[in-house]
Amino acid sequence: MKKLIIALALLMSVSAVAGKKATLGGFDGFVERMGAGTRELGRGNTGSADTASMPAAYWNPAILGFRENFVYTLNAEKRDLDRMGGSLGLETKVGKRMGVGFAMLYRGDLNFDVINEDDETMGTATPYFTMMYLGFAYRATRRDAFGISLSMSYDNMDISEYYEGIELVDDYRSPVTLNLSWLRQWNDKWSTSVVIRNLSFSENLSAKWSKNTSTDNSVESTDGVRPKVLQIGVGYRSKIAGLPVYAWMEALDYQIADTLLAFDPDLHVWTGRVGFECEVIPDGTLRLGMDDLDWTVGAGYKFQIRIGKKKYPFDVNYALIYETEAGIWTPLSFGLRGSIP
Repeated sequence: MKKLIIALALLMSVSAVAGKKATLGGFDGFVERMGAGTRELGRGNTGSADTASMPAAYWNPAILGFRENFVYTLNAEKRDLDRMGGSLGLETKVGKRMGVGFAMLYRGDLNFDVINEDDETMGTATPYFTMMYLGFAYRATRRDAFGISLSMSYDNMDISEYYEGIELVDDYRSPVTLNLSWLRQWNDKWSTSVVIRNLSFSENLSAKWSKNTSTDNSVESTDGVRPKVLQIGVGYRSKIAGLPVYAWMEALDYQIADTLLAFDPDLHVWTGRVGFECEVIPDGTLRLGMDDLDWTVGAGYKFQIRIGKKKYPFDVNYALIYETEAGIWTPLSFGLRGSIP
């Protein structure tokens, strides 16, 4: 029985992707594998170099320095294998040069079979994971902004009820981690960004902690860890045949070693993202992108509601994902974004 519990705990703490990329996973890996915003997901999960990306506290907290109004975003998606997720973001301007924002990401499994060591199904569980971000930004110049966000996660395996005689712990909280960022809008066409994710206050700045599966230490503990991430983004804006066209590119380096800096290439995983979008009709946008080997397409439309003398703009977005390695289509990703003047 103890072996079974350890196996379940490990399942929640590693990715299903083979090779070094498994180290990027963890239940926390949902944050990287599933998009935080439907608009950004539809163009290859790119968002760090775009001042309109939301929730900014996740994508790049420096974006908050460019906010002019109170803005919000709400996203939801349902994936195959009974997996679902969503995000919420609230952001506003503070003073003339600062911004603040909150983001919460949710990921969960539905009808997760709990099987004992005799291969008998004991029931189903609904494990879930949430991660919260609190971001701050300062716009140093008209074109430059610097940001920082504090993040913390909570996950629950939802299996303790099936085990008698063992004081099993379902829920875990991570320590607070730091994300640092910079964004520059060079001109009307080009923008660049740098984001450093998953730093901590511990030795080597590594976001690592122990997960004690049982209160009486009868089950072996496991380690929770988030790799340090260097994310570099580039954005380009132009027009083709009179239509606004945008291109977004991101390069990511995951350091999978519990050291301050590792120069061994075997301790790094590199990946990239690319996305394109075009406003094909007034207020209507089509998107195409690629996140590592996963293809995405998306669409969005902007609306306005007039209440009295004020206009309240909002847009509705949709994304479809094809996960190449798994051969899985995900057709149910929707998002709502808006601002309040």
